[in-house]
Amino acid sequence: MLRRLGVRGFRTGCRLSNYSNVRLTLFSKNNCGLCHKADNVVKQVMKGSGYDELSYHIVDIDEPGNKKWWELYCMDVPVLHVENTLKPDSLVKIFHRLDELDVKEKINAAK
Repeated sequence: MLRRLGVRGFRTGCRLSNYSNVRLTLFSKNNCGLCHKADNVVKQVMKGSGYDELSYHIVDIDEPGNKKWWELYCMDVPVLHVENTLKPDSLVKIFHRLDELDVKEKINAAK
């Protein structure tokens, strides 16, 4: 009856809302082919069911205000941070080449 009315069951709603606490941050820089590919992988993942609630930001480490990140990742970009904002110790990093399946696994583990 609920499905016919277009109302989601409690279990589905809970499962989908868990992604709203997951934050993705891609550390990138100009003229970086791997960075563009990594951005495309993240965008593909976010097209999947439920993943549209993810928070996604790109940090250009070449920008003057991002010196901290440049010093940390200048030779390692792209780097994707996957973290749950409600769990301080949940940060997971993916370096260099991103794979859709690996990114999804890290997101699911973080939620």
